[in-house]
Amino acid sequence: MLSPIERHYLKHKEELRLQRRHGQVEFRVTMHYLQRYLTPGCRVLDIGAGTGHYTHALRRMGYDVDAVELVQRNIDVMLAHDPSVNVRRADARDLSFIPDDRYDVVLLFGPLYHLMGDAEKLKALCEARRVMKPTGTLLVAYLMNEYSIVEYCFAENRMDALLREGTVSPDFHVTPREGELYDYIRLVDADRLRRAARLERVTQFSPDGPTDYMRVRLNQMDDANFEHFVRYVTQTAERPDLLGAASHLVDVLRRSPETDNP
Repeated sequence: MLSPIERHYLKHKEELRLQRRHGQVEFRVTMHYLQRYLTPGCRVLDIGAGTGHYTHALRRMGYDVDAVELVQRNIDVMLAHDPSVNVRRADARDLSFIPDDRYDVVLLFGPLYHLMGDAEKLKALCEARRVMKPTGTLLVAYLMNEYSIVEYCFAENRMDALLREGTVSPDFHVTPREGELYDYIRLVDADRLRRAARLERVTQFSPDGPTDYMRVRLNQMDDANFEHFVRYVTQTAERPDLLGAASHLVDVLRRSPETDNP
């Protein structure tokens, strides 16, 4: 019997999302930032690799990449594209098959969307931290609360009902019910999780900025204006006044001698 998350990725095919224009922006901006932390010969772990968009791209660039993915359908798509990919089916909360301090760069781009609450997210963060070298870099992606509030609550005329049933708190924070597939955070939540996982921040960036608010308009843009839009999102990705309003956030984190001490 398929789990809810497996049924979700049968319906919402991840490989198609990153091929559409809104997904192209997210991918290109993320790759722009990711290349800051890649060095010749570094080892990369892609946790929650989906259908392998980042894994494949990094392998084409010559990096040694291992992938971990929970959903078998996504793994099948990944291997159909490149059967030589080293991918293992596993949960981000338990990477016990990987030794400590193994990877220079660790990507955690999907799992924290689906893990509910701090305790479950921290399991994945702490596992990612454990398998990362002391000098390594961890990039963690989150879904942002305000995008959900605007696009899925107000825009769909559901806010009054969601407030009454408690799915949205009085301070307008989405509170997922049992069985929900997505959990949304604010910047303060990302900071709390970072501290609890004993990690220090390098930077934060939004890989998509206003992209998801204007999907229809992006599809209508000519190529020249779309390229300007990608450049705009890239140049504004770290602006603190914009970070919390986008649909995604990437937290760039590292261990340090101070955080390694209990």
